[in-house]
Amino acid sequence: MIGLVLGMAAQAALASAANAPAPVNPHAHELFEIDPQLRAWAVRIYDANHDGWLTSYEAQPAFAAFRDIADADRDGRVTTTEYARAKEFIAARW
Repeated sequence: MIGLVLGMAAQAALASAANAPAPVNPHAHELFEIDPQLRAWAVRIYDANHDGWLTSYEAQPAFAAFRDIADADRDGRVTTTEYARAKEFIAARW
């Protein structure tokens, strides 16, 4: 009986963790504030309310997409070379 209760509690914890929102990076929008080219790309694609600005919540998927594009070797870091190549890719594609 105790095993059943513990199993149910574990399932409930896993279910609530799966439904939890992704963590918000409060600095995601800073990338787009310092780089006008990336800002234009992000606003064009991720500005959900079409007001011409990125909120912190709109910047989250834009930041994640840029990181996925830029981190070519998938080591979790974006070098200056990867950054430049990602900007070239974005300029050519969008």
